[in-house]
Amino acid sequence: MRRLLKLVAFSGLLMLPTAPVLAESDNPLLISASDRCAFERVDDESLPMALEACRQAAERGDTLAQFELGQLYYRGERVERDFATSLQWLEKASIQGEPRAQYLLGMMHFSGQGIPRNLPQAYIILKMAAVNGNDAAIDAADMVSQEMNAQEIQVANHVLGMLFRDYLAQIREEQLSGTLEQETPVVPRTNNDLSNETEQLEEQE
Repeated sequence: MRRLLKLVAFSGLLMLPTAPVLAESDNPLLISASDRCAFERVDDESLPMALEACRQAAERGDTLAQFELGQLYYRGERVERDFATSLQWLEKASIQGEPRAQYLLGMMHFSGQGIPRNLPQAYIILKMAAVNGNDAAIDAADMVSQEMNAQEIQVANHVLGMLFRDYLAQIREEQLSGTLEQETPVVPRTNNDLSNETEQLEEQE
């Protein structure tokens, strides 16, 4: 079983506690490969109903619904493009370890779409997406790093190191207690925490 590495490292309403991933199976760590909201399979007349149903699922914590809403508003193909709404749902899905949401969110931080441009933040989120299996995030993180200065890379790698240490420590704790497959918050940090840590590290340089 592939274990998702979560990153609770975003802003605003991402201070919410980690919610369980809703999937087709009873295993909270598995994310269904099928789409949840079927936006591409409904006609224009049915789209408002599909949007409402998807929004309700997303508000209940459904990771796929959150990702699909975020992607829909990011692309702006069948709805008006809205980076703020896209960011809201992509952040929630990213908290739960959805690698596609993490990839899009990282690219939004990189390009400054709907949020101030932040290269270290983009790099960290893309690295997390890569760990969770998004191949495009590997090249994207390398691209971001080429625009970062030495201090930004050092700070980002330091934060990643702390995130991975917390993650590995929790896995070890679960192994010792025999609860490895149970869902618990992996990285209990908010974006404010991450920003404060980054600022403190930069001030120390």
